[in-house]
Amino acid sequence: MKDSRNTSVTKLLMEGNRITLTEGDRLSLAGYSQLVELYLDANKVTRIPVAYFSVVPHLRVLSLSRNQIDNLEPEALSGLDALMAVNMSYNQLTSLPAQLLRGLNHLQVVDLQGNPWNCTCPLLTHIEELRASGVPIAGPNTKCASPEGQAGRDLFEAIARCFPTSPPSSTADATNTTGGFRQSPVRTTLPRMMQTSSQDDSVNDEQRPASGNTWKFAAWVAALALTTSMLIVCAIKGPSWYRLYHNYRHRQLRQEENDDGRTASSIYSETGRYVNQQTFTFDRHGAQEEDDAHYFEDPYIKTEE
Repeated sequence: MKDSRNTSVTKLLMEGNRITLTEGDRLSLAGYSQLVELYLDANKVTRIPVAYFSVVPHLRVLSLSRNQIDNLEPEALSGLDALMAVNMSYNQLTSLPAQLLRGLNHLQVVDLQGNPWNCTCPLLTHIEELRASGVPIAGPNTKCASPEGQAGRDLFEAIARCFPTSPPSSTADATNTTGGFRQSPVRTTLPRMMQTSSQDDSVNDEQRPASGNTWKFAAWVAALALTTSMLIVCAIKGPSWYRLYHNYRHRQLRQEENDDGRTASSIYSETGRYVNQQTFTFDRHGAQEEDDAHYFEDPYIKTEE
């Protein structure tokens, strides 16, 4: 019995597991009948059985990046009529089989970078057919690994050597990519589609503020808020503080005047004379001589004696 909750799922991320695309995995996948985006990056997939993903016919994005796929069946993607984007990057593919992408009329981008491509001309035929059909082949790291004379050469340069009549615009389309995907209408239809990281809900790095400037901006805002607060407080409390200072100075001056008045009154009396006059007292020395000076000897009394 199918879980009714799975029928409403449109996007499924199964990255970094040990999925190998067994028949049991296919039965589980069939429960997601409305699935639109499927990400199976960094698993243990080595091959894709014929029409394996036909159980999710509404699939528009299929990502199998960073697996170990070394060979593809011609009918591996059969039944995916709505498929718009395929990511086969960083596997072990050396060539594409004939008819692999035929019938995928809505296909808008294919990522083939990071594979050890065999750039022998007959093996490049199907890639050239894909490019000639107008489907952009994304990925700046799409290099030849063999034969020895072509090792390290750009895949599209090798195609141009093998098929000199190919329109040059196809090569430009393939190489004009950003982060492995061309700036084409598919990015408007499916934002951040099929990126290797598959973090669709994250914000673009270009939209993130630089972390080094974040604290500077925060410090500037804090300084501005502190300065504004201080100015507001000064505007409100300034008159009160001025009156307090004025009253304090007034009291100080009054106190100084009172101290000067008390000092002057202690020195001068009301008549303008010194209040604290010094009085000198002279002791009478030789008091006996003075008493003798008032004593007159009577000569008559002495005579009678």
